[in-house]
Amino acid sequence: MADWKQISGGLTTISVGSRTHVWGVNSSGQIYRYTGHDANPWVGIPGRAVDIGAAADGTVWHVNSAGGIFRYTGDQGSTDWVGVSGGLARISVGSRTHVWGVNSLGQIYRYTGHDANPWVGIPGRAVDIGVAADGTVWHVNSAGGIFRYTGDQGSTDWVPVSGGLARISVGSRTNVWGVNSSDQIYRYTGHDANPWTGIPGAAVDVGAAADGTVWVVNSAGGIYRYTGDQPS
Repeated sequence: MADWKQISGGLTTISVGSRTHVWGVNSSGQIYRYTGHDANPWVGIPGRAVDIGAAADGTVWHVNSAGGIFRYTGDQGSTDWVGVSGGLARISVGSRTHVWGVNSLGQIYRYTGHDANPWVGIPGRAVDIGVAADGTVWHVNSAGGIFRYTGDQGSTDWVPVSGGLARISVGSRTNVWGVNSSDQIYRYTGHDANPWTGIPGAAVDVGAAADGTVWVVNSAGGIYRYTGDQPS
């Protein structure tokens, strides 16, 4: 994968908030944070997860196999994670205030910013969702359908975008990446009429940040950082 640099380790899920904010989960549910140093890239973080979301501002949330929801506080005191009520299967974090998730029934929820009443339901059905700090949100459904959120712009909550994806990650309005059911990698062109360009490689999950950083993990757990925009 000439467009990608392999990083040692093994992960099944990855989330990228920025060049320095990269978190992942392995097949045993163990949580890892990128050190910023490729020679010794990962530090383990206590907890068990099935999905994780990391933002550029340092906000991190995860969900576990029972649907439990947790926000990272390991940089704030003696507790690594604080539980938040609700049940989710997938989570995405664009910033402290932009947190969206999907439950096991495909229902979509948005964080209210208030832990006492944390979630508001959003119409639609999804299997994965991506949210950015600028408020951009995309989701994909069980049929591979792709949708961009417009519920804050008019009468339609979601606008379909052509193509088929199984996973999606949103770093910003213009930096949207996805993976389809055949592990092919796609990047949004910024033009809905011809929305996707294929990127060489194969992946089962992708993480894209507003600063352009992109990482993927493949079906064997291999971890790769995108270098296709850098001189070879």
